[in-house]
Amino acid sequence: MTPGSQEEAKSRGEVELAASTLGTRALLIGTRDAEAFQMAQQCLDIARKSFAHVGSEDKRWQALVLSTSVAGLVQHASCELDSAADSFDNVLSLIESDSGARTALDYLIPDALKQTASFSAARGRKEQAVSLGMRSIAAAERRLAMATNGLDPMLSPIAAEEIVADTKLLMAQSCMYRSAWEDAEEKLNDALEVVESIVQTTAGSGAQHPYIGMTLLPLAEVYSRTGRVTLAEGLYREIAKILGLSPAEDKKGCAAVHPTVNSLVAWRFSQLLTVLPKRETEASAWKNLSFDIYDDAPLKRLTDPDVMFGSLDRLSGKGSNGQGVVLDLMTRRALPCAKAS
Repeated sequence: MTPGSQEEAKSRGEVELAASTLGTRALLIGTRDAEAFQMAQQCLDIARKSFAHVGSEDKRWQALVLSTSVAGLVQHASCELDSAADSFDNVLSLIESDSGARTALDYLIPDALKQTASFSAARGRKEQAVSLGMRSIAAAERRLAMATNGLDPMLSPIAAEEIVADTKLLMAQSCMYRSAWEDAEEKLNDALEVVESIVQTTAGSGAQHPYIGMTLLPLAEVYSRTGRVTLAEGLYREIAKILGLSPAEDKKGCAAVHPTVNSLVAWRFSQLLTVLPKRETEASAWKNLSFDIYDDAPLKRLTDPDVMFGSLDRLSGKGSNGQGVVLDLMTRRALPCAKAS
């Protein structure tokens, strides 16, 4: 590669964009949202400046889609839902052409497809979310197949597998929104299989990774909703152990996941205990722990946990389901759904 050549400039731009997108997600996991905003802006700047030469049209398009979706992700995570909607609408305009979806280039943007699918689910566009999710899985699997041909500076094989797992988790949550519990359980088991493969590769067999805890969380809710309360309770206790949650020890969860996830776990467990006989004291303890964690989460800017996650008596059939959240593995956060109109 000739120094100063267009090829060198393109390669440098790819590395810089990949580093910035990964850095933005890492900042979101670490609750450093203000810095994530700055790095997302850096992604947009790289996309606009680094792929301007002739012959880089596809790379320029890829960079614009990825950087715009990262900006939307930061806005979504920070509860700036109107701004996030604008960003993801821009992504949708970029990935659709006059003749329909630009699926031939999907393999360049599996992560952007996944995040756009998540936001579509969050604003109630379930069919769009499923369509984008299917495109994301196909795109990530194609990138995995291509990985054997050499190093991909924009997406590692592990990152591609994470996208597949995250999207399968999203598809399961889409089933849960419409109370399709059997379908949801099947898709959650599919997601868990991918997650366990990732964990075995990165941390070794038997490791208790936060990805596993996050994937088990909706499965515990499926068990709760289908009358398998003993299984649900056992699973919640396992999740709490993985994530380091305990009201008795005032343990508010590990830093490996965002406080939104830790608060959600505690609230969901309290919801289950609320409908079980003679469990009022423990239910209250988990509720209070959830409140304590929630106070430090950006979801607090939108509403209280009982409105966001659903009332404590929701499993009795009397309470509300709440505004809702979407679990996102790649940022290890619970992202808010838009308030129903």
